[in-house]
Amino acid sequence: MNYEDNFYKKYIKYKYKYLQKINSLKGGGRYDCVPENKYKDICVEKENGKYRSKESCVNDCEVYYVRNELKKVNIDKEASKFYLFIKDIIKTEKVDVYLKGGNVLGLKVLKMIYDKYKNNDNKFRAVFMEFLKLELIKDWDFAGYTREAITSEYREKFDNIAKQYRLHQRATKFILYQTEKPILLEEKPLFEIAILDSDSFSKLEIPLTTMKVRVTEYNVKYVFMLCKLFYSYKENGEDFDFDILRRILEKIQVIIYPHKNGLYNVTNNFDKGGLNNKILEFIKPYEDFDKNLPQFLATHIEDPFRILYRLPEKNIPKNDRVKKFIQKHLTNSNQEWLFDSAFITKITKLFCENLGAKLLEIYKDEYIKTFDIKKSIEHVNTFLSGVSFGRIEVDYKMLTDNGKTLLSLLFSNLIKEIDKKNINEIGMELKIFKFMRFLVNKTNIIT
Repeated sequence: MNYEDNFYKKYIKYKYKYLQKINSLKGGGRYDCVPENKYKDICVEKENGKYRSKESCVNDCEVYYVRNELKKVNIDKEASKFYLFIKDIIKTEKVDVYLKGGNVLGLKVLKMIYDKYKNNDNKFRAVFMEFLKLELIKDWDFAGYTREAITSEYREKFDNIAKQYRLHQRATKFILYQTEKPILLEEKPLFEIAILDSDSFSKLEIPLTTMKVRVTEYNVKYVFMLCKLFYSYKENGEDFDFDILRRILEKIQVIIYPHKNGLYNVTNNFDKGGLNNKILEFIKPYEDFDKNLPQFLATHIEDPFRILYRLPEKNIPKNDRVKKFIQKHLTNSNQEWLFDSAFITKITKLFCENLGAKLLEIYKDEYIKTFDIKKSIEHVNTFLSGVSFGRIEVDYKMLTDNGKTLLSLLFSNLIKEIDKKNINEIGMELKIFKFMRFLVNKTNIIT
């Protein structure tokens, strides 16, 4: 062996030891995936491991880890159906998929906790346990937005895709898929997905309720892992794995529509929905209080269940709980996606009172001209075209005193003017007249 050969062998031996040392300092070497371990230990060093770096191991191993975790609580089969369906429609149908609903509000607050305390483990855990008391994270709602109009043919196409993954249609007026026998959490399906063509401001209540998280074929596994963490805690009292929770919060971004003072900042994008120009003219002056109030009021009166029930009983209490939590635990500057509940409560009461007076005025103006009750009611009906009171009739039992008070402000004076007896005796099939007849028979509404 000549000098050069001997030198080369020594060089290779030295280089190998040097690289081993460097890899060791980096936490390196080779790694194998052990998905049954706790998240921080899913990749272990092994001399003949499959992966050259811990990072590449973690990236691959996460999928197996999540699958294993879902099996532990028996939600893996249901999650798998949604997982495969979502990946399919993203890839083949170019559908944009988002996580929506109340859970996303919870994720927004969680992101704020993470951003503030990610370098203080004890504080993060303590504030997180306080966050759980808000009970913001429950069921997991997905929404897929198509790039085509949803025709009957398009709907049938999606139904066929859903059937491949054993998902079933659960709605008639829109597309909503669940499993045949969904896993329930507090009587609501744990997972469901709606297929929509677009969001419009006339259908969106407030920024608080319509935050979104973009779901991709790469991050969808984190959504299911989040579900498992909260499901295990809720159902079995299982402790949270904070290592995977932090990893997920790093990867998730919450999207909020443009907003100010807790209302949508619609600028030139005002969406009147199905409302007619007369009622929009009535609503417009409320911009003197806040330029974004007309959109808020138009949205809430188009479906009055929103202003009579969802706003006072759901969204205002949730808004106040979240605001109090942020002020106490995060001390962040004012969050523009939260509103002043006292102001909104005052405005909605004023709006219902003024609208009730307007309905009475329309009726009386016509009655003075014609002395015709039916024609006068028809004018009221025309003014309210685009407003649907159907859900109030269906879900009347859900209304509390708050909602009933607002409902009385809207209709009591008009019904008294027409006279209860006349309402029960007059034969009219107009929707608004049938609704007033319904109210007359609810003696605790109209006295």
